[in-house]
Amino acid sequence: MTTSAQDRPTALDLSREESWVVHAALLAAIERALEADEEPTLPVDLLARIEAGDEDFDSDELDYLVEALRAYRDDAPDRDRHHVTHVLDHIESAQA
Repeated sequence: MTTSAQDRPTALDLSREESWVVHAALLAAIERALEADEEPTLPVDLLARIEAGDEDFDSDELDYLVEALRAYRDDAPDRDRHHVTHVLDHIESAQA
């Protein structure tokens, strides 16, 4: 169950498929940053944490994940769109 992000890091408790779409969204965010000649520090850090199984995020990280997932959803394969929406719902619940 997702916990509130207002006072402490929030654990998203992602399924394998949900972790995959977060991973794909972060890879896309890294590519966009590199194409814009920006340093992709935050998405690289978040990607490493997702790969390590760390699903605890602070509110700024959750905000970044929302942006990355929304951008990814527009170009995501059909099989991923449901999972993107589900993760976004998790995050929005945590931020409420």
